[in-house]
Amino acid sequence: MEKQLKQSLGIDVSKLNLSLSLGFLSERLVKEFKSHPDVSNEEPGYRELLKWLKKSVDSTVDLLIVMEATGVYHQGIAHYLHGKGYAVCVMQSGRVKRYAQSLDQRSKTDALDSRMLSMLGLERSIRLWQPPSKELQQLKALSRERSSLLKDRTIETNRQGAISSSVYSNAKALKRHKNRLKLLECQIALIEKEMQELISKNEVLKQKIGFLMSIPGISFISAATVIGETLGFESIVNAKQLASYAGYDIVLRESGNFKGKTRISKRGNSHIRAALHMPSMTCVRCNPTLKHFYNRLKPNKAKPLVALIAVQRKLLILMYTLWKNEEVYDAGFETKKQQKNETLAARDNSLINQPIS
Repeated sequence: MEKQLKQSLGIDVSKLNLSLSLGFLSERLVKEFKSHPDVSNEEPGYRELLKWLKKSVDSTVDLLIVMEATGVYHQGIAHYLHGKGYAVCVMQSGRVKRYAQSLDQRSKTDALDSRMLSMLGLERSIRLWQPPSKELQQLKALSRERSSLLKDRTIETNRQGAISSSVYSNAKALKRHKNRLKLLECQIALIEKEMQELISKNEVLKQKIGFLMSIPGISFISAATVIGETLGFESIVNAKQLASYAGYDIVLRESGNFKGKTRISKRGNSHIRAALHMPSMTCVRCNPTLKHFYNRLKPNKAKPLVALIAVQRKLLILMYTLWKNEEVYDAGFETKKQQKNETLAARDNSLINQPIS
């Protein structure tokens, strides 16, 4: 039997089922695939998957398991396989979609998607997934719950305004809407209190959240929401990837003489963008560095909102930098950096202008 260089299991995850495809890369760089009937996305299906893997894989070659992040449905199988000692990779949906487009695959089924994920694992070098801490998972769940309640509060506020402004307003209906608003306000306050208690119990998390809050304009809720949504920037390796994850990556539309509008993709985590909207408005007033950045961009943009979005992107990257470096915000950092560059440029010029002996 020909020796295998790599082997990869692709799992296409849905709410109820898992579609499986096991791929092998031989010494002649030929790919072969084995399929298995779909298994349920629960404990019995996981055990059936393990039995098939033990029969089918080469124990002398490392196995990589690749799946796409699908809300919460992938979490069960990802944690289960990682707990069994397998190398698991959870891919962002945008990266998987771009890879699938490169294959010129016109049809789309669960079986084809699982085979595509297996092929991705055979061809690419992929960063392995590590389960986030329990505190970060809880923080993300609380952040999502709070976001949902804020939307409900906005809806109820608008309804209450419509009822009170109506000629045929109903006093009892208005009272019920006010009671619902009070309940929503109470639940939002309770969630924010839970978030504070959760972080206060973890000294490392508390300290690192403090680094983010040292930025003028960033509140506890804003910092906690960003950290919860990114799970402590666990899967982020650079600022460019972070901007793409949040949907702040730039999309250009140009061809020949045609110059389309430049915009952000918005193909990312909308919760992060929502959490940074109000802080960015505060930062352009009270943060000297970002205020200067905003005022420099604003005259060159068609709308002030475009410059504000640029501030949000810069703010997010700044938060990521402080989190990774474990540093407090330095308001004079940009000035020091500029002075250092000017000093280096002056030194280089003096060396260039020296006469050759």
